[in-house]
Amino acid sequence: MNIEDLAKKLSALGHPTRIRILMELTKGENYLSEVAKNVGISRALAKVHLKKLKESELVESRILTLEEEARALRFYKILDFSFNISTESLAEEVKEDEK
Repeated sequence: MNIEDLAKKLSALGHPTRIRILMELTKGENYLSEVAKNVGISRALAKVHLKKLKESELVESRILTLEEEARALRFYKILDFSFNISTESLAEEVKEDEK
């Protein structure tokens, strides 16, 4: 992972609400309104936070069309990720970045 990707992911994780959303999504895929309700925030705010998490490649989404109800639901799912940050690994990234 390069420095820019790491910074993007850490920035996305830098807000308590986004961490709560990720914790909620560890229970399984869910749609926007349910994520918002379960985390205790508005649908609009959940959408903003989920967009940031998606841009950081920490979650993905898919759209399910309900033809009988003539509407679509966007479902979100957490992606597997891990970080191993140490002074040693940061020094290696700096060396690679300088090349």
